[in-house]
Amino acid sequence: AAIRGCYFGQTYRDQLWPGEESESSHLLPDNDVPIHIYTETLERISETSEASSRTSSRLGCEEGLAKPKTKLYKRRWYIIAAFSLFCLLQGSIFSSWSPIAVSTIAAYPQWTEGTISWQSNLALITSPLFQFPAWCLVAKFGVGPMVKWFAVFPLTICSMFRCLQLVCNVSDGTFTTITFITSICGGWASIIIFTTIGGVVSAWFPSGEQTLATGLAVLAINLGSIVSSLAGPAFVEDPVMLLPDRTNSSGWWNHSHTYPPWLDITWTLRSQIGNFMTFHFLMALVVFALVVVYFPSSPEIPPENAKTIPRLKPMDGLRVALRDRNMFYLLLVNGLTSLPFMWEMSLMDVTLKPFRVNEKVVGYLTSITIIVSGLLIISTSRLNDRFPTKTKTTLLILISLAAICSTILGFQTLGFVATSHNSLFVFVVLSGALLSCGKPILLQAAAEVAYPVPEVVVTALMNQTTCLMTGTFLFLYSLSPTFAAWSPLCLVVAPILGLVALSKAHFLRGPGSCL
Repeated sequence: AAIRGCYFGQTYRDQLWPGEESESSHLLPDNDVPIHIYTETLERISETSEASSRTSSRLGCEEGLAKPKTKLYKRRWYIIAAFSLFCLLQGSIFSSWSPIAVSTIAAYPQWTEGTISWQSNLALITSPLFQFPAWCLVAKFGVGPMVKWFAVFPLTICSMFRCLQLVCNVSDGTFTTITFITSICGGWASIIIFTTIGGVVSAWFPSGEQTLATGLAVLAINLGSIVSSLAGPAFVEDPVMLLPDRTNSSGWWNHSHTYPPWLDITWTLRSQIGNFMTFHFLMALVVFALVVVYFPSSPEIPPENAKTIPRLKPMDGLRVALRDRNMFYLLLVNGLTSLPFMWEMSLMDVTLKPFRVNEKVVGYLTSITIIVSGLLIISTSRLNDRFPTKTKTTLLILISLAAICSTILGFQTLGFVATSHNSLFVFVVLSGALLSCGKPILLQAAAEVAYPVPEVVVTALMNQTTCLMTGTFLFLYSLSPTFAAWSPLCLVVAPILGLVALSKAHFLRGPGSCL
């Protein structure tokens, strides 16, 4: 019995003292060794078992302190701040031409309103073409290098080239080509944002902060349009304001967009536009410096144990997501709620002209809507983080309120109900803010529902659904005057259909999720 006990790592005693098993078991070799060697070794271990147990316990504690399983880094707020500034930059460049459209057409005779609209249309058209390469690059290089070298860096270079007219003579055709390339680059940056936002948030933030972090990035994109709306007119003057006699020249400018031979303000406007482009370039330099200094794909230690559970590869995840019924319903909800919000941001100035609302007032309405939506995004995101089991209820309430306000606004713009400026403005702000504030919650919910599909696939699919629906809508709007006249119906129909799709979705639990 004693020999049998020695061979299996025991001394002559029937049982080991606490702590002896771990010390003795790894000291015994696996090959055949004479029994007396085992016996002598185990006797020495028995004499020092108490000291060994204390030592190994202390070392185990130190090792546990040195390498914890999870860790919450304060630098996560730097990561989301840098990423949000990148989103702000992209939104600002995307919206750079609309606030100075009249001045740009005056400065560059070859430009028309179509040239201005194509600056943003290119980003929507090229988005589906670039999505597959974006997935492949993220899978190969990771989120950090993708943001730094494949998004911010090209955007910085393109922004620099838009400033060339300040330092050298650039032909109108060359400058136009540069602006179109920059617009395409801005569309590419938008793809990178929505491809990587889920990975950034999931890698750095615990479940109780993920919706808020997503909301900050989404809010930054919307704030980018405000930055251009404020900075554009500040840098570039209205051409009428540059004329010597504004009273007489104002009526002349409405009939002719050409200047008399004795007056040429083209170069003044081009210089001002160059200064505006320099403003964007300086913004890009700041963002590029921030991401180069520190922007890894993920922390050394994940914030939660669930973050260590692997997800599928992007292509495998895409096939799974496209067969998931719940994911299909959430994609519908995202696209349908994005459509009326896009209408408010892009077509409101045309639709509200019969109500004698000028472009300046529309700009104020857009800015107020984005600010109110920002406040709602932060509050509702924190609410969802605090009560994750109520995600579907939260979305149903937000979209129901948005549907009510949006339907009233649609009936007002179509002339079905009487309205006033105050009523019109209130429902414009409320419907736009309520429609946009549910976006971060929807993105986070989709990432959990679609598990084990990777976040880079989920958020990219949500973005492509938005681009597909809004792009198709704008295409039909430009082709058919009848469709354009009845376009406010999207304010009535789209949110209601979104509610129907949301009611059919089931919110399941993924690892580490509380949904």
